[in-house]
Formats: sequence, structure tokens, C-alpha cells
Amino acid sequence: MIQETSRKTGSSTEANSIRVMYLGYYMALGAFMPYINLYYERAGLSGVQIGFLAASILVTTSLTAIPWGAIADRFQLHQRILGAAFVLAPIFIFFLSQVSSYALMIPLVLAYALSTAPIIPLLDGSALEIARLKRITYGELRVGGTMGWIISVWLVGILIQAFDIHWLFYCYIAFMGLTLVYALSRPPRRGSTQIVLWSNLRLLITDSSVVFFLVSIFLVAVGSGAVLNFFSLYLDGIGAGEGLIGLAWALAAVSEIPVMMYAGALMRRIGSAGLLKLAFLVYAARWLLLSFIESPGLAVAVQLLHGLSFAAFLTAGVTYLSERTPEGLSTTAQAVFNVVCFGLASMVGALLGGYLYDSVGMAALLRVLSLVTVAGLILFWLTARPGRTAYATHA
Repeated sequence: MIQETSRKTGSSTEANSIRVMYLGYYMALGAFMPYINLYYERAGLSGVQIGFLAASILVTTSLTAIPWGAIADRFQLHQRILGAAFVLAPIFIFFLSQVSSYALMIPLVLAYALSTAPIIPLLDGSALEIARLKRITYGELRVGGTMGWIISVWLVGILIQAFDIHWLFYCYIAFMGLTLVYALSRPPRRGSTQIVLWSNLRLLITDSSVVFFLVSIFLVAVGSGAVLNFFSLYLDGIGAGEGLIGLAWALAAVSEIPVMMYAGALMRRIGSAGLLKLAFLVYAARWLLLSFIESPGLAVAVQLLHGLSFAAFLTAGVTYLSERTPEGLSTTAQAVFNVVCFGLASMVGALLGGYLYDSVGMAALLRVLSLVTVAGLILFWLTARPGRTAYATHA
């Protein structure tokens, strides 16, 4: 009985810790991502230079997230790598805040991207492990990140307006510092890694259902990546002011919270595959609706579908892949998921979106993205298979 109580207390402490780390890290991202391009512009960079710096982050994280995850899984270095990332990233951001030369920004941005590449896969891998121990869902832990983003985007915007653009750097460093304290206070991750890493990784990436899943989510994430880059331009084009644009992004994040919290109940009814299909369908409907809307108010209202699209996609996607992941490869598998969705697909979405936005306009772009999303839905619907509870490991 004492051991049972101790185990429950320990898992509760870990759950609260991972929630705080999600909160802190996404507060840091909320301070940085929405405002860094504005800083670059005020530093005198051209659009091409700003685009190159943004692409550099995506390329670097895509190339390094999986190796980072593999190293963490193989040598049980999860906590050390996470702690190092929380230390190094704000250091590089501090130096970035001190330079105005494009030539000096490039290596600092690359170093920042390299240091942050393992953070989300490590947090997601830990969250999935804790969720299994506590018999809760990934979304109930990840919702801390959504709340952190909402708070930070609003707060940092006020500080920048009241003072100056450099407050994005001050806030990022402060939020990462607070998150580091929680990362270092966590007990070492339990478990053994006596597995043949590459053998089991091969089992994962040669599983046909996993391969089709990755292709499906790639198609859907191309659409979300394109809209991420051009949604504010779309709103501006139909007459929305800056305040309404900010409200649209905030409402989208707020709509994630109930979906994150109740995704587990939905998956108990329809499974992770069922929730993914729903997310794909809502994404397609969302892009199609926006393509016909010319009223800023209606466009903001459609943003409320973000929860049933993005939040459902994220929670169900992470869970679906976890159900098919060999023992000891949780961080590596989540690195694969993040590289496909938020690395490769985001790059393709930005490039495709830019080309179509210039050549055929926003309405046509959104309709193309709706069709691409439907293609991902059909592929996943035809190829989804029940997950295995465990993979064989080899001595």
C-alpha cells in the first residue's frame, strides 16, 4: 500500500512538472515566434533574408531532432539533454539580441535551432510516459503549453508596445530560465534501454501503417503550415485590423484547451485513428469555409474550429504513433512526428503557399489546401490499422 501511494505521488509530481515545463517553454515560444520577424525587419533585413533565417530554423531542427531523440533514448540522457537545451537556447538568443548584422545572425540562429531541436520530442516523450503511468491523456498534460502561449503572446505584445522590441528577448530568456529550474528538479527518467536501437527503429519506420500515417499527416500539415504563414495576410486582405488579427490567433489557441482536456474521452469512444479522421475532416472544412469568407468577423469565428483541427490532430497523432512505437523509442518516435509535421511539411507548406498566394490568390490557395487535406484523409482512412501494444525487442 505504501509503495502504491508513493508511486501515485511520484507520478503526480512528474505530471505537474511536465505541465509546468510545457507552460514555460511555450511561454518562451510565444515571446519569440510572433515577434522575431518584426525585430529582423526593424534591424533592416530584407524579406528574403528574413525568410532564409526562418527556413534555417526549420531545416536545422528537421535534420537534428531525430538524432537527438535517438541519443536520448539509447543512452538515457533525456534530462541532461533537456537541461542543456534550456541553458544553451537563451544564451544564443541573448547574443542574437546584441547583433544587427545579418552575417552574424545566421550562425546564432543555426545554433539556437540546434539547441532547441530536442526539446519538444523530449517533452512529448516524457508526457506520454507519465500519461501511461497516471492513466490520463497526453492532451491533459500538453494543455499547459497552450495556456502558456496564450498568456505570453498577450503579455509580450503589451510590453513591446509599451517599451521596445527587445522585450521579446528579455521575456524569452526569463521564461526559459524558469523552465530550466523545473527541468533540473525532475527525477531521472526510469527504465532500461537494453534494446537494439536501430533494429527497433527499423521496425517502426518500415511498418506500413506507420509509413502511410506519416504520409497522411504530412499532407495535412502542409495545409496548416501554409496557413500559418499567410493567415494574417489573409485577414489583412479582407479588412481586419491588427487588434482583430491578434484576437483571431488568441481565440484559436483558446479553442485548443477543451479539446486537449477531453481528447482522452473522445479517443476512448472512437480511438486515436477516429479522432485523427475527425481532425482531418475539420481541417478540410475550415480551409474551404475561409476560401469563401470576405467578412473579418466570420473569419474570426471560423478560428474556433482550430481546436477540433489542430488540437485534435496533435493529441491523436502523438497517441496513434505512440501506440505503434517499440519500447525505448518514445523520444525518437516523437522526433519523427515533429520533423514530418512541423519541419518538412511546414517548409513545403510555406513554399507552396507563397507560390500559390502570388499566382492565384488566397481563396484559391485555401481551396487547394482543402483538397490536399482531403487526400490525406482518404489515404489514412484506407490504411489505418489497429496498433500493437508492444514490439519485440532483441538482446
